[in-house]
Amino acid sequence: MAQSTSFTLESQLVEPVTAWLEEAGYRVELEVPILGRRADLLGAREDALVAVELKMRDWREALRQAIAYQLAADRVWVAMPLAAASSAYRARWRFQAEGVGLLAVDDRGSVRAPIPAGRSPRLLPYLHDGILADPRPASAAPFPFGLSWADPPVRESQE
Repeated sequence: MAQSTSFTLESQLVEPVTAWLEEAGYRVELEVPILGRRADLLGAREDALVAVELKMRDWREALRQAIAYQLAADRVWVAMPLAAASSAYRARWRFQAEGVGLLAVDDRGSVRAPIPAGRSPRLLPYLHDGILADPRPASAAPFPFGLSWADPPVRESQE
């Protein structure tokens, strides 16, 4: 029998959502930078890149963040504990209109997708392909998948 957990921290959602992505064949990294933001989870496999924003309650903020990740990911989800996901589901038309999926994590760690993620309507191929290709060796990359290049460059002032 699975142990029951009442989620109190976003970090407690990481394990069940990571397992759900890994079962689908994704290699998962945490806190991956995408154009100045950080996706809580990023899953990569040969044919796809997915991002997940974890939130305990505020689905509106999670949805805003998830929309930004659509610039680099094929599909994007917001993952929440079941009670919060039930509240978010009442506004499912907002998720569906943006193509963002919703994952509900129950107290036993089971993950369900009451709203499937659609293909990203905002995908920028150069970001997506660069992350999937990851041409740099791991030793040269300060971030997972060698993603530091995806952050906006800091330009030094020329005096």
